[in-house]
Amino acid sequence: MLLILSQRTFLTFVCFATGIGLLITTGCGGKTDPRKYPIWGTVTYQGKPVPAGTVMLEPDVAKGNSGPAVALKIRNGKYDSRREGLGHIGGPHKVRITGLSGEASGDEFFPEGTPLFPEWQTSVDLPKGPSEQNFEVPATWIRP
Repeated sequence: MLLILSQRTFLTFVCFATGIGLLITTGCGGKTDPRKYPIWGTVTYQGKPVPAGTVMLEPDVAKGNSGPAVALKIRNGKYDSRREGLGHIGGPHKVRITGLSGEASGDEFFPEGTPLFPEWQTSVDLPKGPSEQNFEVPATWIRP
């Protein structure tokens, strides 16, 4: 009986260890996130750093690029995907920038302040690697 119990315990351990090993080496069956290239830079408006807001990078499907978008927070005129553990896929992207005052507004939709300008859009061709991209929202881009 002791020999059978030991073999059964040993087989259970081997099966368990093999299962854990497979999970570690292959993951849980999900695809890896292709957003791997870090990006950082500055965002200015009227010659000043944008206090708060968002830089949204969307692959430009019209130019043959597809994949997940990434939204990065602007803090004191700077954004950095490394700080947020994110990245981009490279290639042509549409860029949408929202700039906020950075002051508490009491508005539930804009907790980081009121909009400084209407959402500004541009496009860039990002390298397949780390990069710095600085954006200057045109001073003529004002609230209506």
